[in-house]
Amino acid sequence: MSYKDEPLMTGADFVAALSREGPGEEVEMRRLSEEEYNALMEGASRLQVSDVAEFLNSPDFLISYSEFLFLLSVIVKPVDQFYRHFKILDQADTNSLSKEEFLSIETLTCGGRNPMHTVNTSLRMLFFGPGQDKEINFDEFSRFLTGVQHQCWRAEFDRFSEGENYITDDEFMRLLLRRTSIPDIRKARYIDRLEHRPEGQRKRILFHQFCQFMNLLNDFPDFEVAIRMFAITKKPLTKKDFQRAVRASTGSVFDADLVDVIFDVFDEDNDDKLGHDEFIKVMKDKIKSRNSGFYDKPDHIAGNGWDSYMHCVRQYMYKSYA
Repeated sequence: MSYKDEPLMTGADFVAALSREGPGEEVEMRRLSEEEYNALMEGASRLQVSDVAEFLNSPDFLISYSEFLFLLSVIVKPVDQFYRHFKILDQADTNSLSKEEFLSIETLTCGGRNPMHTVNTSLRMLFFGPGQDKEINFDEFSRFLTGVQHQCWRAEFDRFSEGENYITDDEFMRLLLRRTSIPDIRKARYIDRLEHRPEGQRKRILFHQFCQFMNLLNDFPDFEVAIRMFAITKKPLTKKDFQRAVRASTGSVFDADLVDVIFDVFDEDNDDKLGHDEFIKVMKDKIKSRNSGFYDKPDHIAGNGWDSYMHCVRQYMYKSYA
């Protein structure tokens, strides 16, 4: 939809874009009247930062294209990197964000040009209040993004759970392999390893276990370093070693059932040792699919905003680690 010629996305659209198999069906853009827009802003003014579920499930919560890019870039990062994104915007170094500082994401996503901030959004109402004069501190910012992250994971999980509180091990693998460039014949081979296990060895993956795995994907560079140490020493990777690498990168370990499923798929010799090269290759393909795929910049958006924004993120992180 749009208002005053500015394209907008709803919270429900945001979740759908992240959880569906491919690009959605193209529909004609709906233009909001002034009365409709004002009603939506009034509704957003009553929300609190903690109302993430309502934001993500609402067809009446509006975000801009630049806010979509910002949220997309942040929710695929580990929680400890939220602060770096926050500090990119916190130009006054006050550990809080004003509306003017938050709007700098629009300059970044417009290729460095100064956009005209004529249209408010529900997200800005949520962060800065009806008068747009409040500020959001890091705790609120982090709590909001963590909630967005978990709600997006929940939407993806629910696509496969069919109303249950779990997904089967083969459904977990299908979820993991979706939107990757792995050939279908290899995908089928991975899934067959699970489907042909004896019934007593089949596993159910609960949502909190799925979240454990998604946290690992977000922290995967650190995990890969730990795994590569075993490759250098030519030491096979046992389940105990795998858990040590998970703890080193995420600060916690996986539930045993989740480790069993990973080894069932990537332990080709059935010797309780992980084929870590293949596992790393598949995981990096999955991460690449989350960060690109059908989320590339649309052709009708002027400038290279995504590249500009991510360049700024990389520059800040470089200085943080220097």
